[in-house]
Amino acid sequence: MIGSDLFTLFVIVVGWFSFLGLAKLLRLERYGLELHPLYVLVKSTRLNSLLERAGRWNPGFWRVAGNVAVVSFFGQVAYISFMLFQNLYRFVFVPVQASPVMPLIPGVTIRFSSMPWFLAAAGVVILLHELGHGVMCVAEGVAVRSAALLLAVLTFGGAVEPDEEGMEAATLMSKLRIFAIGSLVNLVTALVVLALYAAFMGRMPVWIGVFLNWVFFLSVNLAMVNMLPVYPLDGGQMARVYLASQPNWGKVVERVAAYGFIALMASNLILSLVKFGIVPL
Repeated sequence: MIGSDLFTLFVIVVGWFSFLGLAKLLRLERYGLELHPLYVLVKSTRLNSLLERAGRWNPGFWRVAGNVAVVSFFGQVAYISFMLFQNLYRFVFVPVQASPVMPLIPGVTIRFSSMPWFLAAAGVVILLHELGHGVMCVAEGVAVRSAALLLAVLTFGGAVEPDEEGMEAATLMSKLRIFAIGSLVNLVTALVVLALYAAFMGRMPVWIGVFLNWVFFLSVNLAMVNMLPVYPLDGGQMARVYLASQPNWGKVVERVAAYGFIALMASNLILSLVKFGIVPL
């Protein structure tokens, strides 16, 4: 099992670098691709008009939502910290109660049979997350230069590129709202899915139920993990911009928090691999 998973990982990595080589050979940079060793950005301005209309619809509403997102940051960090510490305790003292913690890697921890559902749900979840960032930028008066699809060596994602000068000039609270809103959008998405389950349980087609289950799973996980105070996650960006205003001790706290959470995650991952091996979904 592990041997076949490693072979799959090898094929993915070889395929990735073959794609990079072909993209450079065909000079795809001319069409808006920004090529890097481990990821590719496909930039576009097509979503900008949608972001502008949504952000200018009711800026006050979006700022209130942003305030809620900033407050929820502390709750999310506390919750995921508790869950990771509790799981680490169980690994050491009550192994039978420990749960596996695995990264989502297509073809390795995501079965090929689950791939269509994973990709479809991830596309929806990531799109909503990035639209949240873009709308909040507009509401806070920060121009959006472009929206981008991110293709990485083992997965994919999305990004909204705000104007750097606009972000630099924005107030601290505006920056915090912009970074925090994406995870709140994901939590709201998860609540909407729960409401749909409650309203239509037993009456929705099986394929819709499977799709919504993936949307819920990815929404909750992205919201929680993305709020960890580890750069370049949104939670890490929030910690960085706030602690930058504390010149005496801010940098130290930022590093301690980042390394501490990296160690906590790594411990759970390593112990999960030792106890459970690779657990595919």
